[in-house]
Amino acid sequence: MRRGTVRWFSVFVTVASVSGALSLASPAAAAAARDGLAPVADTYVVAEAPGNVYGTAAKLAASHWNTPWHSQAYLRFSVPAPPAGRSIASARLEMLYQKTEQQASVTELRSVADNSWTESMTYASRPAVGPVVATATLPAPGATAISFDVSATVRAAGTYSFAMTNPTAQSATVVHSREAGDLGPRLIVSYTGPTLCGASFAAETGETYQQALAREDSLFGGLEAVRVFYGGLPQPWPGKLDAGNRPMVISFKASPGAVVAGTHDAAMRTWFAAAPRDQDIYWSFYHEPEDNIRNGEFTAADYRQAWSRLAGLAREAANPRLRGTLILMGWTVDPASGRDWRDYYPGRAALDVLAWDVYNYDTTAAKGRYLAPATLLDATLAVNRAENLPHGVAELGSHIAAGDDGTGRAAWLADMTGYLNRHASVWALYFDLDWPTGDYRLRDPASRAAWSAFCS
Repeated sequence: MRRGTVRWFSVFVTVASVSGALSLASPAAAAAARDGLAPVADTYVVAEAPGNVYGTAAKLAASHWNTPWHSQAYLRFSVPAPPAGRSIASARLEMLYQKTEQQASVTELRSVADNSWTESMTYASRPAVGPVVATATLPAPGATAISFDVSATVRAAGTYSFAMTNPTAQSATVVHSREAGDLGPRLIVSYTGPTLCGASFAAETGETYQQALAREDSLFGGLEAVRVFYGGLPQPWPGKLDAGNRPMVISFKASPGAVVAGTHDAAMRTWFAAAPRDQDIYWSFYHEPEDNIRNGEFTAADYRQAWSRLAGLAREAANPRLRGTLILMGWTVDPASGRDWRDYYPGRAALDVLAWDVYNYDTTAAKGRYLAPATLLDATLAVNRAENLPHGVAELGSHIAAGDDGTGRAAWLADMTGYLNRHASVWALYFDLDWPTGDYRLRDPASRAAWSAFCS
């Protein structure tokens, strides 16, 4: 199987926000699996004690008390050069709370241009802080971790300093410092890599789902990623099939209103907590919700809120391989659709990947053409760039066009996958199913060979 089985090349750990009353992982348990870039320096300073030094403390504090007592924390990271041929896809700063009482509802992370400060600095000698680069909202009282998305700031190798400040009166954000060892802050950096090949499929007559995967592997020389659909909540692990350590893109469904109401909290906490830690799990709630919302089955507001709630539950699992993945129709970004993708977008903080279902539907009078990659993909790529989110194609498909013996579709597949590879898409998953709208399966020799070549 080409290029390994993992699309993300990362120095990472995702430490979740966990409710103290419903905690599934203590800070110590979460720290046991931690990885990532530790700060090369960290400390905090206090306005009311301008000469004091706190560089050796096992905590960092951003306090806002009326007593008065006001503090802010400083962290500095050294980010190495990405692996050859890759670039930074995302970066997130994760910290574990040392104190879970009177937590700030909002905590800010600010840029610091001066990297020359040391842990022996005082409030009087502190460097100036810049604008807010990331904000973290407390998901629930007693949360055990805090996370800042710094992807827009950490774009290349270099030294980065941040100041953690607290705008919430009568509260404190107190986290473990690097002196606390494995409990200390971590900067999680993920890198782009070659686009992985995969497929959507279903069990055919007489097959189990596991046998269907074996069939797909045989057809294409081994898939690198696997798509799994659930019509309701996901089955307990391993679920429909064992994909080995290959990345899996798993979508499931539930009433967004019920999710918002907390009806499925216990089931989803259990599922997220039991997810594998040796493979990437790209989980997606209710892929392609656009028609359901148009038909009045649920509202866009409920859908977005449900996504945010599930993202919080996923973070509780403290599993860096769980990646929230919103999947929308590629058609949605076409002006002819009359839709706005933002209606379905829960916000960048809830997501790790923004993916699209992209099909070759030729609506021109000529018919029978294979549309160019730029025509089908450029608008989706533009949205991902604007949101600074990795791009994926969760369903890629085309019928054989009129008059084609399959060689035309094979050329189109090569063009599409080459285009996605050049634009560092996470994965491209072919929709290898005979569907009510037509047979998309790659069974002609030329198309099958083209997808096999992509996977080899």
